[in-house]
Amino acid sequence: MATSVEKEWWKGLDLNYTGENNFASFFSSNGNIHSYPAKAVPEMVVSLLKKLKEEYSIKKVLDPFVGSGTVALECKYLGLDFYGSDLNPLSILLARTKSLTVNNTSFIQRSLKVFTDSITETYTSTILVELAKFDNIEFWFKSKNIKELSFIRQEISIFLQGCSQKYKETFALILLTAFSSTIRECSLTRNGEFKLYRMSPGDIDKFNLDALLVFKNKIENLLGLLVETKKISKSKTITDIQMKNAKELSHLNGKKIDAILTSPPYGDSQSTVAYGQFSRLSLQWSKELLSRYLGINTEAENVDEYLLGGKKSACNTSLRKVIRSSVTLKNLFQEMRRVCQKDTKHYRILMQKIKNSIKEIDEDNFDIIMLLSDNELYELVKERVRLDYYRVLNKSGQLSNKEVKVRARELAEGFMDELSAVDLSPETIKELASKLPFIRETLHRKVIALPRRVKSVLHFFKELYLVVEQTDRVLVDGGVQSWIVGHRTILGSITVDMAEVLNDWFVSRGYDKVITLHRQYSFKRLPHHINSTVTRKNEIKTMMEEHIVVVRKPKTPIE
Repeated sequence: MATSVEKEWWKGLDLNYTGENNFASFFSSNGNIHSYPAKAVPEMVVSLLKKLKEEYSIKKVLDPFVGSGTVALECKYLGLDFYGSDLNPLSILLARTKSLTVNNTSFIQRSLKVFTDSITETYTSTILVELAKFDNIEFWFKSKNIKELSFIRQEISIFLQGCSQKYKETFALILLTAFSSTIRECSLTRNGEFKLYRMSPGDIDKFNLDALLVFKNKIENLLGLLVETKKISKSKTITDIQMKNAKELSHLNGKKIDAILTSPPYGDSQSTVAYGQFSRLSLQWSKELLSRYLGINTEAENVDEYLLGGKKSACNTSLRKVIRSSVTLKNLFQEMRRVCQKDTKHYRILMQKIKNSIKEIDEDNFDIIMLLSDNELYELVKERVRLDYYRVLNKSGQLSNKEVKVRARELAEGFMDELSAVDLSPETIKELASKLPFIRETLHRKVIALPRRVKSVLHFFKELYLVVEQTDRVLVDGGVQSWIVGHRTILGSITVDMAEVLNDWFVSRGYDKVITLHRQYSFKRLPHHINSTVTRKNEIKTMMEEHIVVVRKPKTPIE
């Protein structure tokens, strides 16, 4: 089939869905089983799958980065066999739960209602509870919630020990998913973010949740969604989701796949989405139960280090080979080196200016006008002042996190106005002098970090290339791959064209480049802009558009 004809198949496919990220494409719901970073839009996924099924007659689909299981559930809805993998234990739990078929629903519903009612009643009369213990538990949870969550965990274990083998997996998936979601909601994290940030003391004082009530509501909501899902299941299909490495795909055991549909990470967890940080608290509470009742083992508390591009993620492929397979990546590498050298030189000049200012203050020969006439140094001083005020205000516990941010900015503006005064007071000069060494240290860390950043970006692409090799290995001749990616910004100014890197790699392996589709994000849990890490003044656009790369493997392998 000529590529031009295939391209016509895809034209007119509207993927710009609006609204909230629903549980599934096939029924409207305000509920969700669990929050998770960077979830794919169900309506987009089902549109892609329908097109793949219609035009390529696919029957077996693989998602090597299964995430929360959106592709798994939509495959089940369309009657397609699904194979998925991930290295995040929480991902495996959520994906298996989302694609769960709940048989004998009346029995399951009745049993869970009895269970939730009983723990609510018995908790009030329970005197002793064996409290969970792990590092920093009291930092992330109030003592009241630690006791409630410890009791819930204890009762889940007792319940699962006593239930029949026939329904044990179903109960375990539902209970542990609801428990994980309850942990997330009852933690002292800023729940609008995926990295671990603690609420301000002011917000913590106001935080008051009943974990038992949250848990009960989570189970009711989750079960309602799963029962609705069962009603639309068109046929019996295979859903096989395992905690395996996408760089190996060993769980397929020689099976061949008709189509790949996946949304890979856009970079390592440190610089993009921190899946491991998001999952850490849930895994610290649940890892023994996950292992005992579902066979989902947590090998490391910091999952991020082992995910794609992570510090401890091994990669034995040649960087030269990876770069040689993509002109786009080669150009990116050259641009990163150029920016790294330019920025290093620039930061060293700023460091020298600050060093000179520190010396002048010590010698009582300080020229404030000279220092503040440099716009970037002005912003560096202002940012350091803002950060110091933020820390003091946040520690006081009198304001909410939002109020702390506003007040810290106002105080920083006031301090900078004082620096602009004709006659500087000795106290103001002394205060400024205390800030300058920290600013210099910030710049020094940036100089050290720049080459490391280049290295980590290249390490991520080496690992992603291994996944491309593996998906090619398991795909049937004539099979199709569809990768949903975003273009991220690195080193403050360089846009990474993920779609073209993937296209280059696949073309180098003999694939036909069918089409690259584009869609605007209608909602996302990232700000539209982020600030640079040095001055926090320069705004950088975050990913506002998704790109869907569609390629096809030749029917006859190229010799």
